[in-house]
Amino acid sequence: MKELLFMLGVVTHVSSYCPEMHPMGLCSFRVVCRGDIRDVSLPYKCQGSTNIPVTVNLTLTEANERFDDKIIDVEFFSSVTSFRVSGNWPKTALSILEYMPRLQKLYLDNNNIKHIISNDEGGPFFHLNRLEVLDLSQNSLTDIDIFSFENYPNKMKKLSLAYNAIDKILGDVFGELTSLVELDLSHNLISDLTEEPFSNMTKLEVLKLNDNRIKNLNGAVNNLQNLKHLFLKGNHIQNIDDQSLKIIYDLETFDISWNQLDSLTSVVFSRHWNHFASNSVCKIKLSGNHITSVPNATSKEILERFTRSIRKNFNPVDVLTELDLSKNEISNIEYNAFQSLVKLSSLDLSCNKLVGFVVNPHDLEHLKYLNLSTNYITNLYFESFLSMSNLQNLDLSHNYLDVIPDKTFMNNYNLKYVNMTHNEIKELENLRIKTFHPDGGVLDLSNNGLFKFNLLFGEGLRLNILLLNSNNISDASLVKLHYQTELKTLDMSWNLIEELDENSLRLPVTLSTLNLNYNKIQKIAPSSFHQLGHLKMLRLAHNNLSEIEYGAFQGLTSLMHLDLSFNNIRYLDSKVLMDLKSLAILSLRFNGLYSLDYNGWLGHKIDLKVYMEGNSFSCEWLGHALTDFNNGYSRMRPTVLMRTMSGHSLEGIPCIKKESEMELARLTSASDSVMADERLLVLTQKILEAIKEQNHFMKRFIWGAHVQHLVETEKLKR
Repeated sequence: MKELLFMLGVVTHVSSYCPEMHPMGLCSFRVVCRGDIRDVSLPYKCQGSTNIPVTVNLTLTEANERFDDKIIDVEFFSSVTSFRVSGNWPKTALSILEYMPRLQKLYLDNNNIKHIISNDEGGPFFHLNRLEVLDLSQNSLTDIDIFSFENYPNKMKKLSLAYNAIDKILGDVFGELTSLVELDLSHNLISDLTEEPFSNMTKLEVLKLNDNRIKNLNGAVNNLQNLKHLFLKGNHIQNIDDQSLKIIYDLETFDISWNQLDSLTSVVFSRHWNHFASNSVCKIKLSGNHITSVPNATSKEILERFTRSIRKNFNPVDVLTELDLSKNEISNIEYNAFQSLVKLSSLDLSCNKLVGFVVNPHDLEHLKYLNLSTNYITNLYFESFLSMSNLQNLDLSHNYLDVIPDKTFMNNYNLKYVNMTHNEIKELENLRIKTFHPDGGVLDLSNNGLFKFNLLFGEGLRLNILLLNSNNISDASLVKLHYQTELKTLDMSWNLIEELDENSLRLPVTLSTLNLNYNKIQKIAPSSFHQLGHLKMLRLAHNNLSEIEYGAFQGLTSLMHLDLSFNNIRYLDSKVLMDLKSLAILSLRFNGLYSLDYNGWLGHKIDLKVYMEGNSFSCEWLGHALTDFNNGYSRMRPTVLMRTMSGHSLEGIPCIKKESEMELARLTSASDSVMADERLLVLTQKILEAIKEQNHFMKRFIWGAHVQHLVETEKLKR
C-alpha cells in the first residue's frame, strides 16, 4: 500500500503526528509535530535540484527516543534548517541529526539528557557543517566532550550549556569552536578554570559563567581579546587583579555581583573601550559583595581617563558608564573615588552603610540616576550635587533625613522622579528644588511622619505628581500648594484628616486627581472643593462618612469619577450630588446602603455607572432602578465590579429579597408618585425636543420648496 504524503501548506488532511503545518513563504515552512515525524513531504516545486532556497523550521514535542526509525521522505529531513525537539532522553545518540546536513539552529533544551553517545565518526554534530546555534541547556549533562566537526573552522556562533551538572571543563573541550561568539555556561557546578578552556576562542564576545563555584579566574579569559560581556555573578570570587583579568580594558559589561569581594582594586574601574561604538553603555556590576570602602582613583587611572575616550584614529567615542555598588557594606567613599570613570551616568549605592555622601562633583556631571536608598544618611551636602545638572532620578528613601539643607538641589533642573520615602521629615517649609524636568516631575514624600508641607512661590515648578500618603497630616490646610500651577495628581491617602471645609484644601485649580482614601473623614462641609474646578477624579474611600451634605461637592463641574466606597453611608439622596454635572462613575461599594434616591439623575446628561455591591438594596428597588435605566427614564446604571453567580441578584447585581409588603410599600410608595412625575417630565421634555426638531426640518423643507417655486417662476417669465 502506497504511503500517503501530505503537501505542506495544502489543507487536504490533518496528520495525527504533524497537525500544524504553516507556509512561511516560497519554499519556506514551519512544521509542528507530536511524538513522531511521519507522512510529511515537501511540495513538488521545492523538491530535488531547485534554485529556490528551501527552509524548514521543525518543532517536535513529546518526542519518542527513536522517532527516526520509520523515515520515508529523507529529502524533507535534509531540508530542515531549524529543529527544536522536546522529550525525555536520559541517554541518546541523536541519530536523527544524520538526516539534517543543512541544519543551522538546533534546540535540545529541557530534555533530561544525561549522556550523549558519540559514534565512530566523531559525535552527533560531526556532519552539521552549517550549524550556527546549539542549545543544550536545562539538561543533566556532565560530560561535554562532544564538539567535533567535519570541517574546520566550523560555523558555530552560539552555544548554551546553562543549567546542567557540569563540574569540570578540560582544556581542549572547546578546541574546535574557534568561531564561537557567545558561550553560556551559567548555573553549573564549575569551580576550576586552571586549564584555560577558552584560550582558543579569540572571536568570543559574550561569556556567561553566572552561578557556578568559581573562586579564581586563573587567567582563563586572558586571551579573549574581543570579549565584550563577561558575567560572573553568583560565584565565590574573592579577588580581581591584573593577572586574573588582563582584558578588563575591553569589557562593555562586567558583572561580578554576588561574589565575595571585600575590596576594590584599580583594575575593576579601568577601561580602554577600544572596540566600543558610540552611544554604548559600559556596565560594571559589583552588588552583593562585602566591599567596605571605595578608594580614590590612582594616578595611573586618572591619566588613562583623558586618553581612553578617544579611539586609535582619534575619533571621539561617546560612552556612558553605569556602576552598581548596591548591597555591600560600604561606609566610606573617598572624594575622588569615581575620577577614573568617564561619563558616569548611573550610580547605585543603595543598601550600604553610608552616613554621608561627599564626592568630587565634577565626576558626577553626567549622572542621570543616583540611588542612595537604605543607608544611614542624615544630611545632604550641596557640594556633591553641585554639578548634577543632568540628574533625572534620585532615590533617598529609607534614610534618616529630617530636613533638606539650603541650596542642595539649586542646580538640578532635570529631575523627573525624587523618592524621599521612609525618612524623618516631619515638617517641610522649603523643598529646595526650584524646577523639575520639562516633561514634569514626581515627588514622593510618603511614610515620613509629615504633618505640614508648604511649597513657596517659585519652588517646585513643573511638579506634576506629589505623593504625601502614609504621613501624619491631620489638618489638610497645612498642605499649601496653591502656587503649583502644573500639579495634576495629589495623594494624601493614609493620613489622619477628620474634616474638610471651604478652607481645608489650599490646592491649585489645575489639579485633576485627588486621593483622600484611608483617612478619618467624618464630615465634608459645603464648598470644600469649590476651588478645584478641573478635578476629574476624587477618592474618598475607607473613611468614616455617614452622610453627604448638600453643597459638599459644589464647584466640581468637571468631576468624572467619585469613589465613596467603604464608608458608613446608609442612605443617599442623589440631589446632594447634583453639582457633579460630568459624573460618569460613582462607587458606593460596601457602605451598607439600603436606599438610594436617584430622582436627581433622571435628567443627567450622560450615563452614570454606580457600583453598589456590598450594600443592602432590596431586589424590588433594584428592579425598578434597572427598569428605569433600560427604558430610558433614568441615566443611572446600577452595576458591580464582579457579577454574582449565587444568592438573590438581578443582572448579576446582588440584592435582598423583601418579603414584607410593608417594607416594600415603605421603599416604593413615597417615591412612586414623585418618580411618576419625574418620568412624565422626562418624557414630556423628550417629546418637546422631538417636536422642536421636527418643526425645524419642516421649516427647512417648506423654505426649500418656496425657493424652488420662485426659481421656476422666474424661468417662466424669461
